[in-house]
Amino acid sequence: MRYQWRLILDPPLAGQENMEKDIELMEEVATGKCPPTLRLYRWSPPAVSLGYFQDENEVVDMTACFAAGVDVVRRPTGGRAVLHDQELTYSIIVPEIHPFIDRGGVMDAYRAISRGIVTAFNLLGILAAVTPEEKNRAGLAPGSCFDSSTAYEIHVDGKKVVGSAQLRRDGIVLQHGAILLKLPAELYRKVLKSDYCRREQVKEFELGEKAAGLNDLGYNVSYDRLARALVKAFSMIIPAVFTSSHGLINNKGD
Repeated sequence: MRYQWRLILDPPLAGQENMEKDIELMEEVATGKCPPTLRLYRWSPPAVSLGYFQDENEVVDMTACFAAGVDVVRRPTGGRAVLHDQELTYSIIVPEIHPFIDRGGVMDAYRAISRGIVTAFNLLGILAAVTPEEKNRAGLAPGSCFDSSTAYEIHVDGKKVVGSAQLRRDGIVLQHGAILLKLPAELYRKVLKSDYCRREQVKEFELGEKAAGLNDLGYNVSYDRLARALVKAFSMIIPAVFTSSHGLINNKGD
């Protein structure tokens, strides 16, 4: 059996627009206006997204963000600060009872979605590893999202390349995450407050040692190639028939 899903491929949008759209899609799925949805999108200008419970006055240097042309937006999901720049962001909105996420638990959803992303990487010739649930390293000092790893997060060549967060409301799961093509380590240090960086250990060594973008690691991956691989991978593992409401993937190459 193949399930009907909706596919949205958006052009780059500002941070507030991106977060509002994820919430809007969550409400549409919850009310039955549309089927489960896979959305792929980018950010313009670059933006820092704060976890729902983070204090922006402690985390971001607003003056530095303004000077660098970086938006600041709050996510509906929890977690730590993420700087969205050279990445492809995914969001998956699906009922908790959908067979794709098995029993519907938090780790069930992380596991299923991680499987889809790893399959996409494999289609691109990239070997990825997933942090197993029993090795959740929640005790690591929390800084930026890419400073630590939790269960079912994805690594390539020993580096974290995907950071994800989840929200559940009205029986619906929203999980979105950043798939890094290049890690903006220098910009991270500019726009996050120095006191926060020192306290939460967001430093050049840790960003460089723990996380990287796919192209930092020598893989020649464009946004289009990655988007096509993700759509194909999720169509295989859900399994889904995707109906595209708008947006196109360039099939003519990079």
